[in-house]
Amino acid sequence: MEFSVKIREATAEDRVTWNTFVDNEDGNYGHYFDWKDIYETSGVQFIPLLMETSTPQLVGILPIVKENGPLYSVLHAYKGGLLLSKNLSGVERHKTILALVKHIDSNYSRRCSRFELYEHFPSLNQFDDEPNSALIESGFRFRYDKLTGLPCKFVVKLKQPFEDTIWRGLWSSSLRNKLKRAKKRGIVVIHDQDLDYLDTFVDMLSETYKRHENAPPTRKLIDAELNTFKGKIKLFVALRVNQPIAAILCHYYADTCELSSLGSWARENQDATALCYASIIEDACNAGYRFADLTVATTQGMVFFKERFKGVRIPYGSYEKRYSITRFFIEMVPVVFKEIRRDKLYIWKIRGRLWDRIING
Repeated sequence: MEFSVKIREATAEDRVTWNTFVDNEDGNYGHYFDWKDIYETSGVQFIPLLMETSTPQLVGILPIVKENGPLYSVLHAYKGGLLLSKNLSGVERHKTILALVKHIDSNYSRRCSRFELYEHFPSLNQFDDEPNSALIESGFRFRYDKLTGLPCKFVVKLKQPFEDTIWRGLWSSSLRNKLKRAKKRGIVVIHDQDLDYLDTFVDMLSETYKRHENAPPTRKLIDAELNTFKGKIKLFVALRVNQPIAAILCHYYADTCELSSLGSWARENQDATALCYASIIEDACNAGYRFADLTVATTQGMVFFKERFKGVRIPYGSYEKRYSITRFFIEMVPVVFKEIRRDKLYIWKIRGRLWDRIING
């Protein structure tokens, strides 16, 4: 029988089947169906798409968020990414992706400027920096810079006992001395089990996002996440003289601890952040987790910080499909102005060319 696949939007009745698929196919924290409750609590449209054969057999899922604006909408599938069954052949994967994108284009792309997604790989050995041919064939652009190796992520392989395998066996003496000096300066990291510092963390997270000129997640979204995933989230806080200076919210699933959201009062608190990383990795290792996911690095500065913890570096390119040049232009105008504000020196260097374009067209 020729392979064919049907695409449909999952309902609440599919929750158990969906989440079981995530666990069996080595999905990540962002794949769980429960995110539908979280986003819809905040008024954001969540579209859980599943792919199944005529049997029917579930062979893939893609959770999508649609951000609706007055002038355009944007489709994002960045928390979980596209997760397909490991049992699919190369040809079957190709056909499934083509059918999926065709379905999205027909049903969800109205008024959209673009669609951005990540391709999820269930194994550390399967990551590749080559574009997916089915996505390219479907009109996506592959956004990954081979020259810089960005974006990328780092995943630390954990093995007990922590002191022998990670502290002395993996990390450099330079990193260990840096962490020791941070402790001598009075910085301590606590697991905030009662979430006493949650309000402070939300404020620090907002401050961090603002430093990068991005919109932070709302308190309502964070509260919904904490309520939905009780028992699968931990908050670690770095204190100096009993005052919080940095904090990280961690997600736990299967055999992985994901250092999800980082907040700090100032960029200068990197020692506190490093100590948070070390404490979280030690805690996850002692708890029996096999991996610590340090999440995505998009700049060389982030790479420099994360690679000191000796994780496996993984290419993490995204795919982008543009539906409307006009809407895309409207969306990108504030982004361009933000980049100009960030790099005024560059604008000063090319001021002659800019002036020539103004005068001569």
